[in-house]
Amino acid sequence: MKNLMILIKSFFLLRPRFLSTIFFIPILYGIGWALSQPLLLFNFEEENLSLIGTIITFLLFIFLLPYWFYIKRNKSSAWVLLGITKDKFLKNIFNFSKGILFALVLIILILVPLLQKNYISWIGEFSPSILLNSILLGFGVGFAEEIIFRGWLLEELKFEYGTKISIALQAIVFSFVHNLSNEILGDIIGLRLGFILFGIFLSLVKIRDKGSLWNCIGIHGGLVGIWFLMNHGLIEFKENTPSFLAGPFSQNIPNPIGSFIAILILLFLCIFYAIKTKNIFSRTCN
Repeated sequence: MKNLMILIKSFFLLRPRFLSTIFFIPILYGIGWALSQPLLLFNFEEENLSLIGTIITFLLFIFLLPYWFYIKRNKSSAWVLLGITKDKFLKNIFNFSKGILFALVLIILILVPLLQKNYISWIGEFSPSILLNSILLGFGVGFAEEIIFRGWLLEELKFEYGTKISIALQAIVFSFVHNLSNEILGDIIGLRLGFILFGIFLSLVKIRDKGSLWNCIGIHGGLVGIWFLMNHGLIEFKENTPSFLAGPFSQNIPNPIGSFIAILILLFLCIFYAIKTKNIFSRTCN
């Protein structure tokens, strides 16, 4: 165990410092993949095996985060720095709920033009299992990706490059780690741009909330969960729905983040939040 901790400490203190930041997640993913492989002996499906490997990776990441900031940055309050325990429990619940409500409003704004153009059919089928999946998917994706990008990566980059550059860098990384199945150039550009703007917006939200991450988790998780719920029984997009309005399609479901409407809304929100937080680039989230 002692040798393992020495190895971890040596990796965290690699020079130049950005090397450990670049390789931290890939190494954890490799370990998670390796630890999940014995499950093949029990005839696990490849899709389930990949999910288990990802869960193991994230659990290792969560376990090592306090050590990362303590060893590398001499910070003992990692969860406060990340925005998880920045406020009291009830305040966190309030911010999380506010984020979900914000996500619902964003989805409504995206859907209104599509409804006006009659591109959406109402199905109205409701399933408790789909609702449960929506909640788990929304919270899981929202919590995990916000901890990684607006939590760990943003704060780590801020130590090296300051707030302004860090916001841009983490947004670019956030965009390009998302795997896109679409091969149409215009759709790819729309999705990449949408993810970048979304990453910038969520960073501004965190800073506006004085470092609390729960509003971001609510917005991100709300968008993922509500969109999943709506597209699995409640609504259906017609075949002639243009992707620039609904977002690039994958398996007959559009990704709204790449739609022209979402990009305009996110661009407006980024400008609005940057203006509201005038001294955003001169203060930290601590």
